[in-house]
Amino acid sequence: MTTQTLAQRKEAIILLMQYAVPAEQMREARQLLDRYQSDTVAANLLHAFYSYLPEGLDDGVRELRLLARRQGAFLLAAVTFHSTYFYLATADKAEFLGDRKEGIWDEEVRAFFELGSREALLKKTAAITAFPLHIPAPHDEELCPACAAADGEEHILGCPVEICPWCGGQLTGCHCRFEQLDRDHLLGERELAALEEKLKKKGRIPYDSGTHRPAYPATGDDGPASAH
Repeated sequence: MTTQTLAQRKEAIILLMQYAVPAEQMREARQLLDRYQSDTVAANLLHAFYSYLPEGLDDGVRELRLLARRQGAFLLAAVTFHSTYFYLATADKAEFLGDRKEGIWDEEVRAFFELGSREALLKKTAAITAFPLHIPAPHDEELCPACAAADGEEHILGCPVEICPWCGGQLTGCHCRFEQLDRDHLLGERELAALEEKLKKKGRIPYDSGTHRPAYPATGDDGPASAH
């Protein structure tokens, strides 16, 4: 996600909605935004949608349905008042994938989520209401409340919930990352890549909702913290 807090991101979405959502549909669109106000994944999708209306028509999102999720990445269907669109969303960003009527052309995305061919996906998503509504990550007990990694998956680097494999403390709060790289600060992508390699060799501790989640409240206005 950007340096915006969730509260700031919500205000930005509300501003965009004023230019996109017809007056008679604003109440329902706002209710959906309120429902997901604590979810960075949904906030990124909604910001992407209202920043660039897929068909250039006044419209609003009334439902978010979950098609698949893996390693903190969500394949979501944004059901609007006029159509249904696919997005790939994470706690960092959201990417428009196309209209449901056209399916997903991106082969890498389909392979990542093990969705098969575009034709098979078209058939599978013909009845979009067969897919469950997206649950905000802070309310889904199987997901990390900060980066939305599922049980057994690695956190997004910089997530404040990740446990340090060297000292057992909070990875973004302890000094192990500096000691491992013999630096006082991590200043750029090069240092972060080096840290990620060190973590890989040591063995990153995956998210465990049974032991990790109770110790960490939902992040509220803050998304995954910077690793440096």
